[in-house]
Amino acid sequence: MDLEFHVHKVQALSPKAAKIALRMLDRDPRVPTEWVMALRPALVERSSESESFGSTDWMTIAAIERPGIRRFTERFESREQKHARLWVLSLRTASKRHDRAEPDASSFGAL
Repeated sequence: MDLEFHVHKVQALSPKAAKIALRMLDRDPRVPTEWVMALRPALVERSSESESFGSTDWMTIAAIERPGIRRFTERFESREQKHARLWVLSLRTASKRHDRAEPDASSFGAL
C-alpha cells in the first residue's frame, strides 16, 4: 500500500471518518510532508459535511495516539470511527515502508 492507494481510499471514508483522519494527519510527524500535501485536500473536501466531534470520536483519536488503550475504546467505536483508525494506521505503516525504501543521501555521500 502506498500513497496512491491511500488517496484513492479517501473517497471510501465517510465524512466523519475523513475528519478524524485529517485531524490525525495534521498532527503526525511520521508521515512525509509530500504525502500530507497530497492527502490533505482530499480529506478536507471529504470531511466538509461532517458534524462536530463527539466523545467517542475523541476516544478513537486517543486510541490512534495510544494503541495500548484501544482495547478499552474499540467497543465504543462506530464503523466509521474504526474505518478512520485503520486508514490512519495503514498510512503510518506505508510511510514507514516508504522511508526504509528511500536511501538516505548522507549514506551515499551528497554530490
